[in-house]
Amino acid sequence: MTYRDVFRRDIRSVYRSRTGTAVAAIIALTTVVAVGLFTLASNVALLGAVGALLTVGALVALVFIGDPKQIAGVVVAFTALAIATALLLREPTAGYDPRPPMQVGVLAVGTALSFVVPLVALLGSYAAVVGERETGSVRFLLGLPNSRDDAYLGKFLARAAVVCVPLVAALALTGVVVQLTFQDGSMLGMLGLALVTVPYALLFVGIGLTASAYADSSNRAVAVVITVFAALRAGWPALQWLGLQGMREDYVYPKPEWFFWVGRVNPINAYVKLTTLFAEFEYGHPLLTNPDETISTVATTYPFAAAVLLAWTVVAPVFGLLYFRSRDLL
Repeated sequence: MTYRDVFRRDIRSVYRSRTGTAVAAIIALTTVVAVGLFTLASNVALLGAVGALLTVGALVALVFIGDPKQIAGVVVAFTALAIATALLLREPTAGYDPRPPMQVGVLAVGTALSFVVPLVALLGSYAAVVGERETGSVRFLLGLPNSRDDAYLGKFLARAAVVCVPLVAALALTGVVVQLTFQDGSMLGMLGLALVTVPYALLFVGIGLTASAYADSSNRAVAVVITVFAALRAGWPALQWLGLQGMREDYVYPKPEWFFWVGRVNPINAYVKLTTLFAEFEYGHPLLTNPDETISTVATTYPFAAAVLLAWTVVAPVFGLLYFRSRDLL
């Protein structure tokens, strides 16, 4: 059995368990429907009403289906609905273009994905190996004439497809919404955002798969992935802040150079930095601390962010593979 056979077997398993449905639903709601609603942001009451109806409708539709083609149909339908709603309900004003700028779309989608992609990638991968152990099917997986490398690669590709295929499709549809309903909307900008989001997703698929190979139970795997996500999202910034407190009791300004080196090695910050490539951010992204003009550091540049993200993306699954080779799973 080659890695292709493991891939096909695992894809079927993921969609039978409805994990694939949940991942696609979350991504669709975070991108396509959400960005369509941003075109109505000038009217808060209207935004809330339409947003509630679209969200509930999409959830109801996606809860009762499991087939990828049906999921795609629902997402396309709600994309069209988001565009139509934005165009029909927008209130025209003489001499004023009510459409939001491209920056709003990139900020909304990029920020949302920085939170959501790790969660759905971990959700889609944490049970890949440990689930086989709990059901006993791991003996079948490893008992067939295939290497552990083939088994791991097939698992990784299957879980990556579960996350990345709906992610790219949703961002392409989001690009249609942005192109039609934003002032300087660019579909190419959204496709560029997809280009930097895919390795970000693969990174957390790799972390989830590593946790699945390490854990003895699904509960342990969940605990590991939650810990990793919390450490990157909250623990890392906390360490930066504690480091500043150790320097002086009062607020440190400007931030020292080491502060940016420590912060920008975090893959979440690296990803957020790369999202700003696709729109003008005069004052920088609100999730990132920018250095004072007197401080010049490589850590805040785009090449450094790209190198950090790619390094994490490669190291995470490779580390899991090395562990998987020697792990006693039977």
